Amino acid sequence: MTLAGLHVLNTRPAHQAAALTQRLRAEGARITELPLIQIAPLPLPPEQQRLLLDLDRYDAVVFVSANAARQGLDAVADYWPQWPHRLPAFAVGARTAQVLREAGLTVLTPPRPDSEGLLAMPELQQVQGRRFLLFRGEGGRALLSETLRERGARLDTLELYRRELPAGAAAQWQALQAAGDLPRLVILTSPDALRHWQQVAGEQATLPRWLVVSPRMRCQAEAAGARVTEAAAADEASLLQALAAGV
Repeated sequence: MTLAGLHVLNTRPAHQAAALTQRLRAEGARITELPLIQIAPLPLPPEQQRLLLDLDRYDAVVFVSANAARQGLDAVADYWPQWPHRLPAFAVGARTAQVLREAGLTVLTPPRPDSEGLLAMPELQQVQGRRFLLFRGEGGRALLSETLRERGARLDTLELYRRELPAGAAAQWQALQAAGDLPRLVILTSPDALRHWQQVAGEQATLPRWLVVSPRMRCQAEAAGARVTEAAAADEASLLQALAAGV
């Protein structure tokens, strides 16, 4: 693989961009960081605070992203000095699992890092009457919660944060345009980042190739008229592996 001289736009949130930027620069790429997601914590209303107080009454908890894991662990720490004994946690992917394991949790992860992968796990097939607490951001896909309920699970949800477009993103993109320094590849690791990219770049959004991280995002990108490369997941190794196939 050679990325020498390739101008890549890394759109990960500012607090998550460094590792990917470092890996790409090591391969010779030229990186511009333009965060398209800003994580804004949400206050928990009293009824959701009560869910945390009852944490030890759940059979398992589910974290759908690394941000959900970070925000969720912070929220739990306000009520529990340590994690309830033997309460298992499901994590959608490796980055989410890493955050949880570093906090000492027992973590179960699917081979496929998405909601479909979680739902295919043997541990989540027979869930009739079991009680789950789902940690996530505001909005997002309903597939996981709807399917678990259809299987008979009792599911509560904590929405801990909102994904916002950073205030300076449009001005930063305009500065790149003015300098004539447009990227050849833009990395989009979530549906919100994809949507924000279209909002910021407008008619020029499809000039660079899009590197996306799921079949659903690929469909959205192709519908927008973009040239697309799909990675198997959003971690650095998967993104680099996708780029190895050609830009």
